[in-house]
Amino acid sequence: MNDLPDIPPSPPLSLRDKLDKTRRRLNDWWDLCPPNLRGSLLLISAFCAFGIMVTAIKALGSSIPLPQLLVIRQVIMTCLLLPLFLPDIGGALRTNHLSLQMLRGLCSLGSMLFGFTAIQHIPLADATAIGFGQILFVTVLAVFILKEKVGLHRWAATAVGFMGILIMVRPGQEGFDPYAIYAVIGAVFSSGIAITVRILSQKERTATILLYQAIVLFAALIVPTVLHWVWPTPQEWLLLLVVGVSGTAGQFFMTRGYQVGEATALAPLDFVRLIINTILGIIIFSELPDEATLAGAVLVVGSTIYTVRRNGKKGRKVPPPQPPGS
Repeated sequence: MNDLPDIPPSPPLSLRDKLDKTRRRLNDWWDLCPPNLRGSLLLISAFCAFGIMVTAIKALGSSIPLPQLLVIRQVIMTCLLLPLFLPDIGGALRTNHLSLQMLRGLCSLGSMLFGFTAIQHIPLADATAIGFGQILFVTVLAVFILKEKVGLHRWAATAVGFMGILIMVRPGQEGFDPYAIYAVIGAVFSSGIAITVRILSQKERTATILLYQAIVLFAALIVPTVLHWVWPTPQEWLLLLVVGVSGTAGQFFMTRGYQVGEATALAPLDFVRLIINTILGIIIFSELPDEATLAGAVLVVGSTIYTVRRNGKKGRKVPPPQPPGS
């Protein structure tokens, strides 16, 4: 005969308790992951977010004027980033490098105007691969602006990368699309962002840099936006919301990824962004990349990865290639 008292069964866990338990397990697993693995997962999340952003931009096409799209995108991003600004809005507005802040904002504006136009008119694979040329232009600008010394290996990688861009753009050949030039110009402006941010990040807070980007964009685009305003349909409002939210999420994940992981270890993952955007282009827009795009992309992305890894070994900080306006 069993004289032990009956132990009442434990009450079932509530949904909230189950979610808390799952969250704790995920946090424990995340903390145990090596830094480069965490950085890789964050970076892949960023690429997925940016892929969603450019897909929404392409889906909108020219139904919404580009200045209006950029203003709405910036409004959404500013609202999402308000917690970063509000605690010290006065301090965020304070800068000792106003002209450099304006230049950074103008580079961001040019990057978006030309880069997003290219995204709307040429295949996503082409626009993404040409965008990788940003790092190649950074190499050239760094010599003249930052007075960096570039060795033979980096010049060789840069030359190979530019050869890849020429293969994809195909100037003067059958299949040449003038909008591919927009992608190249967007990459040049993106390299200007990289150079100015490299200088500003040593002297200014991130909140200040982002706030002045918003100010420059609003000042430049608010008039054409008002004059040529087109009321979006409910579906277009949804796509505009996706552009703003996914763009903000992509920047957050990319920043965090490079904070926890090593740039040289994460650089090869940039190829994943091209794969994601190519797949999205094939599935959603039936854009099959041709031989020239594939060959040029291999040269551009390969030279970019080599340049980033080479810079890491030399102790230089080079921002990874990013979508327009990042």
